[in-house]
Amino acid sequence: MTKKRKDNRGLVIPKIFIYLIKLLEKISPVLCMHFARLIWSKPIKYKIPEREKSILFESEISDLKIQSINKVIKYYHWNGNGPKVLLVHGWSGRATNLYKIINHLYKKGFDIHAFDAPAHGMSSSLTTTLPEFVSCIEEISKKIDPLSFLIGHSGGGFASIYAASKNLKIKKLILISPFDSVLDLFQNYFKMINVGEKVGDLMLNYFSEKKGIIVDENLCSSIFAKSVNCDTLLIHDKNDKEVSIDDSKKIEKNLSKVLKLYTTGLGHRRILRDEKVVRKIDLFLNSK
Repeated sequence: MTKKRKDNRGLVIPKIFIYLIKLLEKISPVLCMHFARLIWSKPIKYKIPEREKSILFESEISDLKIQSINKVIKYYHWNGNGPKVLLVHGWSGRATNLYKIINHLYKKGFDIHAFDAPAHGMSSSLTTTLPEFVSCIEEISKKIDPLSFLIGHSGGGFASIYAASKNLKIKKLILISPFDSVLDLFQNYFKMINVGEKVGDLMLNYFSEKKGIIVDENLCSSIFAKSVNCDTLLIHDKNDKEVSIDDSKKIEKNLSKVLKLYTTGLGHRRILRDEKVVRKIDLFLNSK
């Protein structure tokens, strides 16, 4: 009997890590914080399934140094004569997660660009942060100027709407399963690893002081949405167990020009492979 694949699964921290975190919390909250933030900053790399490999063979693959963060990433280009599209995968993902969208748009003649963020896919580095996703978007957009369309999934959606809110010149933005609040992500993580307020505060202070990331109630996609002026398509599944559809609804309220597609039964990942979703993306990009 074949087990049904659980595409709606959420993030799971190995029990041994939680045990070590609790042990370190008793010994030294500072050591505990550093261990916890390393787990937080290190995405999980998954094996590329067969269904994603064929799209790789059709791309031009190169190493690209992102100067602002001094890291080298894998960069993918599917050369076309049409408008330029940049796709951004989510946390613990890779460019080829969006293979259905890439393949469809490539066949339609779009000029497709994507990348594996630092510490993701075939890119180097052990750890990364979402601001590094943003740095990749900003530098690649300058490299391929003019960029017409930006598509982001999950954490890549957060990075995309942030970049779009900072005067990135694009015609249209597509957000698939984006999350809203970074502070909520941290708070959920602290609950998951069962640490006290002291360790949580130390970790937030670390990212603020060492990484320049002020994690507060303003670090939200819904806040960034107020400064996005381009047409935006929001796609989210009602059964997404990793990022609630409520996040997209908060973002939707603050977007001035927005269309939405809220699906059922696709979860957080299968939504990227759904034919109805892919067709909606095509129609949106080709509409006036």
